[in-house]
Amino acid sequence: MQRIWRLVVSSAVVGLVLTGCNKPATTSAGRWGYIDKTGNFIIQPQFDEASNFNAEGAAFVRDGKRILRLKAKPPGESSDPVKPDDSPALAPGVTLRAAQGADDTYKVMDGDKCVFDVSKKAATNDASKKAATNDVSKKAASNDVSKKAATDDVSKKAATDDVFKGNDYVCVFFGKKCAFLDKQGKIWLSPFEAARNFSEKRAAVEDGHKWGFISQKKGTFVIPPKYIGAGDFVGGLAPVEIPGEAPSK
Repeated sequence: MQRIWRLVVSSAVVGLVLTGCNKPATTSAGRWGYIDKTGNFIIQPQFDEASNFNAEGAAFVRDGKRILRLKAKPPGESSDPVKPDDSPALAPGVTLRAAQGADDTYKVMDGDKCVFDVSKKAATNDASKKAATNDVSKKAASNDVSKKAATDDVSKKAATDDVFKGNDYVCVFFGKKCAFLDKQGKIWLSPFEAARNFSEKRAAVEDGHKWGFISQKKGTFVIPPKYIGAGDFVGGLAPVEIPGEAPSK
């Protein structure tokens, strides 16, 4: 039987539901759908898996064995074909970890590689200033030091941008939990059970075994923890998971 999209409209929300005759009851742990930044479902929870929307406004979901391509505007099934590499799996949220740095700061590690360390930046700047002060009579040497310091600053800014990706904080593994580090290498907020990086000024975090969203401005919940899974906001929509229906007997 061919499946069709049906828009369900209420005074509070426009939801998108995939319907079909004799659709079997789900036996999965939950159902994935998409919410807006107020927490209203725009695409109703009905899928076994759901990816974030990408920069092109497409997301991929799994309904049983079928993979579907969704579009954000207007919300619905896209007419574009699903390609072999398109996946409904949610991308990993945290891949970096915190390690103790100097002066009560933390550095960020990607495996065995240090990708952010504010203490090294301070040490490099101090060394550059000292070299320039001790050799002020040698203009050429001083210029070389200045150029090197400028080059180092550009390189460190690029590295910082790569780690923070335009956000004020980066999410890292902190022991068995997840925490957010600021650009001074300091822990921001108490660590969470699990978390994802900020996207569109919102970050999904797990608190009390439920997922909600905090704001980048204050770190407070803007959508309370009530989901069993959550992804990232892209184009104003984020995938979330709610408990599924009980299997039919």
